[in-house]
Amino acid sequence: MKKIIFILVCFLTAFILSCGGDETTGGSCESNFDCPLGQVCSAGRCAAPDSSEGGSGEGGSGSELSDDETGHNGGGNSDGHGENTDDSDVEYDEGPITGSCEPGKIQKCPYQGNPSTENVGPCKAATRTCKDDESWGHCEGEVLPVSENSEELCTNGIDDDCDGVADNGATCSYWNGGTEIPDSDTDTNDPGVIDVGYTGDYNDAYQIPIDSEICADTCIPIKSECFPSDINEADVGLCNGLDDDCDGVVDEGCPCSPGQTQPCFAGPPNFRNVGTCRDGVQTCKVTMRAATGVWGECVGGITPKQDVCDNADNNCNGCKDDKLCCAPPIDCAFDIGVAKPFNDKLIDGNMIYDTGHKFNDADTATWEWTLTKGPCDIVLEKTSFTTKGATTVAGLSGDGTAQTKVTGVGLSQFKVKFQLSGSYVLHLKVTRPNGEVYECEWVLRVVSDGLRIELCWDTTGSVDVDLHLGKNGTTQEWATSSGLPCYYSNCKYDASSGPNWGYANTQNYDKSGNLRTMRNPRLDIDNISVKGIPENINVDNPNNGDVFRVGVKYFSGSKLTHPVINVYCGGTLKATYGVEPQVSGFTSSPYFWKVVEIKWVGDYASDACELTPRWNDGTGYVVSTSVPSYNANTTNW
Repeated sequence: MKKIIFILVCFLTAFILSCGGDETTGGSCESNFDCPLGQVCSAGRCAAPDSSEGGSGEGGSGSELSDDETGHNGGGNSDGHGENTDDSDVEYDEGPITGSCEPGKIQKCPYQGNPSTENVGPCKAATRTCKDDESWGHCEGEVLPVSENSEELCTNGIDDDCDGVADNGATCSYWNGGTEIPDSDTDTNDPGVIDVGYTGDYNDAYQIPIDSEICADTCIPIKSECFPSDINEADVGLCNGLDDDCDGVVDEGCPCSPGQTQPCFAGPPNFRNVGTCRDGVQTCKVTMRAATGVWGECVGGITPKQDVCDNADNNCNGCKDDKLCCAPPIDCAFDIGVAKPFNDKLIDGNMIYDTGHKFNDADTATWEWTLTKGPCDIVLEKTSFTTKGATTVAGLSGDGTAQTKVTGVGLSQFKVKFQLSGSYVLHLKVTRPNGEVYECEWVLRVVSDGLRIELCWDTTGSVDVDLHLGKNGTTQEWATSSGLPCYYSNCKYDASSGPNWGYANTQNYDKSGNLRTMRNPRLDIDNISVKGIPENINVDNPNNGDVFRVGVKYFSGSKLTHPVINVYCGGTLKATYGVEPQVSGFTSSPYFWKVVEIKWVGDYASDACELTPRWNDGTGYVVSTSVPSYNANTTNW
């Protein structure tokens, strides 16, 4: 206790010696903020500028300043980005030097910087507020000019030195398209990148391309929204194609019909179709040959990834190049559009990579284009599309074969032709001559209007399997031309006549890629003995309420075969039949598989068709040993 008293006595003595006595001196102070206008804090006292001793007492300016009064500021520092870092939160023991004030009133403090910089750029004077005890609070919020090595900071788009022009230091031309390179802070591993440490409102250091423009990332990212991970989505009615509990499984426990498919998204539900994120597809898996199955894995989509400098929102939080503050050399947000069956789809990489001509090395870079396989490709053991790289560089045109990848120097253009519909993930990888790599990924949809039925089987080339389509109310037989079905005998796209189902002709592409007038319905591809070729039937313009049936006939051969039927409505895959479990007993002619009944709902572009597959709980898919009658008026056909 004695020690504490001794310390207090010493402190009081020192205070009296430093502040006492002379009635003509200014008030005591710790900074210029504590002095009236026209005085500065010198040796603990308020005094006139350039005075070696205190001034003439506490007079001064206690009045509020109007908006057009400038004055000179005192104290405070700024980091150059509008964020005050002064010590205004320190509680001073000194009382007010200008008398009492009205609580809540705000007073403008003297500006400490060069008068010509006040209210230019981010520079501004501090303010102080009258407290409840009628005394003035401390001055806060001042922003003063900031420079580094007598030069303005670059790359942040802020007029840090408050001269009226942002990023105009001597080395700033390097950042604005010039050629002058800074002497310091250059990343020795990449001369085209500089680490500026602090950029914008972020606390992390980022690598900034040399041609970076204004870094003003004001986007507010959305946060993932997930239910508790221990829920079962089926138990709480969350059967919606989403991973609502973010446990990596979509629609866990939700019932489904054999072969049914649905769009699905395996990322946080509120990230669906945000940024680069796109739906995949999942198929109803059947076990124990029951009429009800469970959803399989969600495949073929794009889920959130770490954001990279590519002008795209890779992590799907609503902000592209989130916090990266960069000028990307590649545009992964480029819209590649959709494709149509039998029509060349050309994607020009020059619209994606180095569009600002920063590198000008598209002809010497290595381009790699990769497509995932489609719904039938695994069954066919061959891709159902052909790909080709194209470029102005002679001899590098690609081989045009059916494959999943095309790669080569200068292959900046990519051409693909699809036989079938579906959604395919396209991946682009550009490797610059210096080894730098830039990559993008998209979901490329192959869309055909109306109803499209596609057949593929695993024994093409040795077994002939035929696709049949009937229309209820019109078709009387499955396999005779007079019965008005659509199949190989009477419904080919290039035939002069075919079954009349009351639909107008349409303009579409034939299997050779020619745009021509087409009948509806029509068989675009008929395969008898060629390995890896599917079959398909189209109705471009069905009417609301029309009902169709799909059948598959084993025409010739002797091998056990596993046909697969894909049903597309308005370009969306609605079901895949025959995959799990495989069709059993389909071994010889004239076995016939009654696949599914389809009711069309909406206009020709609708994807809301209703599917009722033929199913037997004991045997699975319904396969007859002979061609059955059509029985259009029965519910069990």
